Amino acid sequence: MTEITKIPFLVVSSSPYMRGILKFVLETLLHTEVTELESEEKALSFLKNLPLAPSMIVYDYTPDAYLLEDFFGYLKEHSKKVKIIILVDEVRAEGQDLIKDSNQMLLMDESNLPNELVEQSKLTFKDTPYLNEEEYCRIDINFLSILDGINKNLFIKLGPDKYIKIYNEDDTTNILDIKKYKEKGINYLYLKRDTGMWVINQIQNQIDIFLKANNFRFVLRGASDSPEKRFEQKILRIDDEVHLDKDFKETIDKAVLKIRSLVEKQPKVDHYLKQLKEHQDDYAIFTQKMNLTSLISCVLAKQLDWISKTTMDKLVYASVLCDITLAVRPKLIRIGSLKEFEKIKHTISEEDQKLFLSHPKDGANLIKRYFSQAPPDTDSLAMEHHEQADGNGFPMGMRAEKLAPLSALFIVANDFAYYFLNDEEPTIDEFLLRAEHRYDFVNFRKIIKALEKIKRK
Repeated sequence: MTEITKIPFLVVSSSPYMRGILKFVLETLLHTEVTELESEEKALSFLKNLPLAPSMIVYDYTPDAYLLEDFFGYLKEHSKKVKIIILVDEVRAEGQDLIKDSNQMLLMDESNLPNELVEQSKLTFKDTPYLNEEEYCRIDINFLSILDGINKNLFIKLGPDKYIKIYNEDDTTNILDIKKYKEKGINYLYLKRDTGMWVINQIQNQIDIFLKANNFRFVLRGASDSPEKRFEQKILRIDDEVHLDKDFKETIDKAVLKIRSLVEKQPKVDHYLKQLKEHQDDYAIFTQKMNLTSLISCVLAKQLDWISKTTMDKLVYASVLCDITLAVRPKLIRIGSLKEFEKIKHTISEEDQKLFLSHPKDGANLIKRYFSQAPPDTDSLAMEHHEQADGNGFPMGMRAEKLAPLSALFIVANDFAYYFLNDEEPTIDEFLLRAEHRYDFVNFRKIIKALEKIKRK
């Protein structure tokens, strides 16, 4: 097979992550040689010393960049036949006006990467031998270090048509020994084409989160991965903050609507608890607790005549999201208090200890960042659901007098859910007996009385 001469491309971005994405996309789609540079100054020097102009330039626009005017001036003067794609945070009208007389320049919204770059590349090089449709596509070893857990078959190229598999889908490629290959002069490994396009699609799904963070690592998971890994792909942790996949957010919104419709039907608590206990093995502990907390908290609010739509929305959103980062860790979800945590923390990894202690804050931050339709102060319910009336809760150790009435209600509802799901033969009577002294505090007494009235119905 005759190897096609690769056409030169230039990628300019201060972000190594962005350069890695752009290089991978272009080299997957096209027969290219991509040069990636981190500044306008280096790009100018490169272009002035290049015998032939590159076929495409992708520039990650930086408004306050040093030599920005010189860089654009050179492009307009010397690169008149080169397709120039300028990445911006938003395609604004004034920007379009600046390039309206230029056929070579195109503004592209960063958040549409990499799919829009895929379409533009296919369009620019349509019906040319430069479109790459070979079975294998290469991936720069440096870019592999940005992908955390690709979990796909990886190959090494031994000849024009000879590829040997060196990593299987089940291997942990995020600890790939890059040095071993680089020391041998190998800069690229290879993926099957369908895998390469899958990686591009995964990056598109996560690009909004990537653009908000400096130390983002793409979490790419294989189809054979466990439910835990697939779930954790939806909730990402960057610089100790949690972020949510946009498709997963829609799933949560639908769950809120479904639970709200259930609560509005005002089911009898005894009947619901009986049904839940009979089918407890059919549902994940996260789902059981989410549904049970929603129901009990809303029924308590109705008993207290607090059941406005705003109150109901607060309670349902908080019930769904307060434990969301623990969803695939049933052992952690069952821990109802700091006292219980201290008893068993020696059996839990340091990572899981940190995850448990931070989950109230994580849930609250997700509500504030992604769920603008949730009523004000919903995040406070999530933040305070592990507080206790006597001040021995977490994360803030707030006492009863510092807790708002709705937070007190939500704490009791959570406590009841933990009790019901962990006890072999739970009853409302037994819970009330245990709660008699635990909640003998202001703001809590009326909640317990409301539960007593519900039990009598």
